[in-house]
Amino acid sequence: MAKNASNSPFEERPITRIPLANLLLDPDNPRFGLRGYSKLQEDILDRIVNKFGVNDVLSSLAVNGYFEAEPLVCRKIRDSSNVVVVEGNRRLAACLIITGDERAKDHLDRFRDFAALWRENESPSIDPVPVILFDENEKVDIILSYLGVRHIAAAQPWDSYAKAVWVANVVEQRGWQIQNVARMIGDQHRTINRLLEGYYLIQQLVTTGHFHPEDSVRRGRGSVTEYPFSWVYTILGYVAVRNFLQFSNGRAKKDPLSEDNLPRGALLLQAMFGDKSCGRNSAVGDSRQLGALAAALASQKKIRLLEQGKTISEIDTLTQPIERRLSDGLGFVRETLRDLIARVSEEDIDSSSAGDLLPTASGNRKLSVELHKRLRDIAFGRYDDD
Repeated sequence: MAKNASNSPFEERPITRIPLANLLLDPDNPRFGLRGYSKLQEDILDRIVNKFGVNDVLSSLAVNGYFEAEPLVCRKIRDSSNVVVVEGNRRLAACLIITGDERAKDHLDRFRDFAALWRENESPSIDPVPVILFDENEKVDIILSYLGVRHIAAAQPWDSYAKAVWVANVVEQRGWQIQNVARMIGDQHRTINRLLEGYYLIQQLVTTGHFHPEDSVRRGRGSVTEYPFSWVYTILGYVAVRNFLQFSNGRAKKDPLSEDNLPRGALLLQAMFGDKSCGRNSAVGDSRQLGALAAALASQKKIRLLEQGKTISEIDTLTQPIERRLSDGLGFVRETLRDLIARVSEEDIDSSSAGDLLPTASGNRKLSVELHKRLRDIAFGRYDDD
């Protein structure tokens, strides 16, 4: 941070040093994903360690101490000697662990291992920590701008959900226009708008009880491990999906679905992520099938099959033209029968097993005869067997 260009408002501010005891982890960190988690400091620290890891930072601290060139960015709290860390929470968590702070009481194993290494290296300085400090309401826009450029447009990006939370915060709390946010971070592809659309869609469906992230079969990474948020804003880029949800093409807005369309939103998420509560798997195998899922939402027949819990692969098979399905199916059966006949000829099978399989073989033979008869009637006209 201290290496920013000379016109950076951060470089113009002095670096001060603040004791770890007065530094608070940010409960509203955009990287934390779904809201509703505990805001106790020890729980925030646990969340940082479990979701993002800190061992690499601990190793660096133990050997080098805290680098002066990487000050935390903090905001004062009114009528308090404490400050909130708005940039550098993972570094603060590591500092709290290695120094044995009470907030890191659940990480005694890490404390013992890395504190010992720290002492072996003559305990390089960690506490107090270098900080760039802002008053409570001073230049808040500058801090937000910095976080956006650093973690959305530059070399240290947040994952897609964290970006969406940040955009929602600056739009709702600071009253910024989306186009201004996009211009600030150099977004040329309307990514910001779709991130926010996806975020608002998820929030509405969670709030109305149409989506329970913990029931997702398909898991995510980063800020949101319950489901892959990137799939949400990706699929909103398809016209067929927007038409299905009756999404407008303007600026992202809160509660984007009408009440009548909430079940459609629920179906979309269920098709992407599955639903453990009703025993349904995801309709797509991976993100490469999102385009096929979008196309399916343009067909009433395919929508009904999705509602029945069919996968995209099953829907593709069920909705093939009858000629193609017959050709593919008969070809598959022929190759399977050839393989089975060859194996029966080459390998021993006991008479008991053969007897057990005869009813199934007989049933398959009847089905084959029936299909042959129907195709013959269509090809040459109906006539009775001799």
